Amino acid sequence: HFVKDNKNIAARGQRREAILNIAREVFGAEGYSSASMSHIASRLGGSKGTLYNYFKSKEDLFQAHVQDRCDRHVRETFGQQPIGGDPTLVLMDLGVRILESLMSEEATAFYTLIVSEARRDPSIGHAFYESGPRFGIQRIAEFLEGARAKGLIAAEDCVQAAEDYLSLLHGGLHWKRVLNVIPIPTPEEIRAEAERVARTFMRAYAPAAGGG
Repeated sequence: HFVKDNKNIAARGQRREAILNIAREVFGAEGYSSASMSHIASRLGGSKGTLYNYFKSKEDLFQAHVQDRCDRHVRETFGQQPIGGDPTLVLMDLGVRILESLMSEEATAFYTLIVSEARRDPSIGHAFYESGPRFGIQRIAEFLEGARAKGLIAAEDCVQAAEDYLSLLHGGLHWKRVLNVIPIPTPEEIRAEAERVARTFMRAYAPAAGGG
């Protein structure tokens, strides 16, 4: 019975992942309002009843999609805690990973969808923030705390400093990309932007000359 139960759990997990993969495509292409559970069920090759066994409503499925997408982003970007002696280099490398994750067609469509739907339902914006940005802020703040302890940066509030860093990253290429002003940036453009942001941040949080 134990083996059978494990197989059932694994099969249910695979089915749930398949639903989320299809939901990601449908929500990305059609948006939340136009997407339907019937369409998602037909893409899945089953009935709406089967779909409702996993998610009680379209809103429930969408929130699970938001959570899943944020989890993927977090694993890609913050799978390893930022470490290193030179904060500028660490923040440059981290910035590259963050920007690479944000610049794809799927990522920009997802971000636009979240901003739109959060106005309709604030809980969606809250779920996105808690699963994605807040986790990133915490990981960056932990690194900055270590850098501050070594005298490499001067920050009274490392959480605020982490928010400032991410604000700088979101304010350049990413903003233009979300507005579809520019195509997907090249690796060289992403690296240059990450370097600019890291150096701008470090100028703002540089320790006083002479250590005091």
